[in-house]
Amino acid sequence: MRKVPTRMLQAGMKIARPIYDSSGNLLLNSGIVLKREYIARLQSMLIPSVYIEDKLIPDIAIEDVIQEETRQEAMNLLKATQNAVNNGHSEKDAHEAFFVASKELYNVLDDIIQQLLGNPDLIVNLTDIRTADNDTFAHSVNVAVLALISALAMGFTRSDLKKLGMGAFLHDLGKIKIPPSILNKQEPLLPEEFSIIKKHPRDGYELVKSQYLIEPSSCAVVLQHHERINGKGYPRNLKGEEIHTLTKICSIADVYDALTAERPYRSALLPHEALEIMGNNEDEFDLTFLQSFLRHVAAYPVGTVVGLSSDEIGIVTKNFAGYSSRPRVRVFWTKDLQKVEPYEVNLMERLNVVIDKVFREEEVSKLSLF
Repeated sequence: MRKVPTRMLQAGMKIARPIYDSSGNLLLNSGIVLKREYIARLQSMLIPSVYIEDKLIPDIAIEDVIQEETRQEAMNLLKATQNAVNNGHSEKDAHEAFFVASKELYNVLDDIIQQLLGNPDLIVNLTDIRTADNDTFAHSVNVAVLALISALAMGFTRSDLKKLGMGAFLHDLGKIKIPPSILNKQEPLLPEEFSIIKKHPRDGYELVKSQYLIEPSSCAVVLQHHERINGKGYPRNLKGEEIHTLTKICSIADVYDALTAERPYRSALLPHEALEIMGNNEDEFDLTFLQSFLRHVAAYPVGTVVGLSSDEIGIVTKNFAGYSSRPRVRVFWTKDLQKVEPYEVNLMERLNVVIDKVFREEEVSKLSLF
């Protein structure tokens, strides 16, 4: 299984993971063979990429850390929560609608925590697929899951996990106050437009602080998620211990998911690129939490075509929690693209070998590796 940009799909490829629209409706199930009309429809719906079956690694599947149904339910509830505070009704009606939606959010949050607790290999391999219509909701669910994984690995209590998860769910709620012309702009923002964007943490905080189901520490996550340890964040330029502990975890997940998402003005960064940028800017983050995050997000997700310093080229088949840059690779080619009888290389054992090249799908197609 590997992730392929929609623009590079070909008739005859077989879907490996279900594809949903922005409302959570199933478009194509796994096992469906793509036809030209299916590809055209996916492209018209601006679905950026899909997972297809890979004949070279038919025995390898990329598993999500939570169930797809749970992920879709969480996104739908976040949409309902946003509607509750943005439907133009009276303050009392909006408050009641938010109360109902947030109770349901807590229920799905319990499901997510339980699924993560039951997962022995807490490492993220699956990179997200989202459409423009569900970007905010998919992002918020991703941030919650990523933050919870880090907190779980560090032994946080169930109570703190729920506070963190709810804060992460709601961290971008204030964006409903941003004019769509700015929020959906296709080009980089002007300074005055970015000043408006920077208001969303405080706007979100004002929306959630009066909701008595939402804990104060969750509200702090909403308010502070763009603060940075070095004091160069916003809206209050907080530093170090002035920032809530749960916020420090959420902000790391937030930055990673933003870097690896498609934007109108730039392509999504590959996971290893995003992790490298974050590592190079470690003064912005709590180092302990950053290290925990780096250990549980695969730098080279399963299905990635990589080149090794030993002049071998292969496909990542397994990652190991705690050692996210030392995967197992199934070698298929030499550095000059000659095919070889496949064999496994475990970088946990061959410590003198590193990954020194990652092939994007465009390169894979150009080189006719498949």
